[in-house]
Amino acid sequence: MVRTKVEQKIFVAALEILRSRGPLAVSVESVAAASGVAKTTIYRRYANRDEMLTAAVASIAAETEIPESLSAHDAIRWVLRHATDTIENVVGRGTVAAVLVDADPAFTTLLRGLIRTSASPFRDDLRARSERGEIKRDLDIELVISMLLGAVVAELVRGRPTDAAWVETVLALVWPALEPV
Repeated sequence: MVRTKVEQKIFVAALEILRSRGPLAVSVESVAAASGVAKTTIYRRYANRDEMLTAAVASIAAETEIPESLSAHDAIRWVLRHATDTIENVVGRGTVAAVLVDADPAFTTLLRGLIRTSASPFRDDLRARSERGEIKRDLDIELVISMLLGAVVAELVRGRPTDAAWVETVLALVWPALEPV
């Protein structure tokens, strides 16, 4: 989708506010101040704050493709790194905290949709690997996804680093449960 320069400014500002201060801080007024785009211009494009925030989040909700050349082990590593990067650099810790306490129910629903969209390729990849015998065939794929994403969120909530060493530690813990017998 081609965005105008004005839309890009609005989205960049909305997403930066979202990352740094959480969804409740995103308003037409705060986005106008941060972006330099007049409130009237924003209102010509979006009926309200929720519509503007939905458009901004949708702009980052593109499906992610897991590189096909990766082994199952490397694909799990890639997903852990991608999840960490997405939380740290796309939605931000403030957003995760707001979702955990359901501070903005409409936004929580929106973010859950983003998570479903972004996890879909991983879900499909795990199912295909399970069918091919690259990982255990009888895995609960949804539980595996929850475990991996949950590990990322838990470490961020606890204020612990999710660096490359952490990724390797998590991978060493979960791989035996995934590895085909």
